[in-house]
Amino acid sequence: MNKNLIIFGAIGVFALMIVSAAVVNYLSNTAITNVDVDHAMEVSFATIDSDAYPLTGVGIWSDSITLDGTTQLSTSLVGVQVDNNADVAIEDKYLALTVSNELADVSCEDITNLKFLDTATEIQLAKGFQELESLCEDNEDGTVIYNIPINSLAADTVYEYPAKITFGVVEPTKYTFSAQMVVTPEHPTA
Repeated sequence: MNKNLIIFGAIGVFALMIVSAAVVNYLSNTAITNVDVDHAMEVSFATIDSDAYPLTGVGIWSDSITLDGTTQLSTSLVGVQVDNNADVAIEDKYLALTVSNELADVSCEDITNLKFLDTATEIQLAKGFQELESLCEDNEDGTVIYNIPINSLAADTVYEYPAKITFGVVEPTKYTFSAQMVVTPEHPTA
């Protein structure tokens, strides 16, 4: 009986050595790399004095902005800065601009006019302000989303655009605008 225990013990130790050797060999052939992936595109806002390009009277660029003196039916002018952090051009993507408010009841009728001036080239500047309200889609969660096509943003380049926004007859509340680059719109506009 002692012989059987010794044989099983020896087999167990031998099996443990084989498993340990395999684990050590596996671990010694494994390399680990940690990579922090950041957004390819950053969007920020600032108050501006004029829609003339290059933008003048620019406040501090920030990921949030408070527009003083905005009322129902008023038009506000804001600067939008888009920074392509990637080392490649961003092409054929969408800027998903989501609009929400504290009442969670935003509809496409809240903003009667939303326009921006593409300042990328002289040809785009000559076209003037382009309307975006036709890109608005109502979400079921009380927000709206504007899927704005991005034709091309050159690598490592910062773009600045003036934008105009006019509110309709809405309940006085705080509106929040957030923007994110997406490959495919969540709610494609027709």
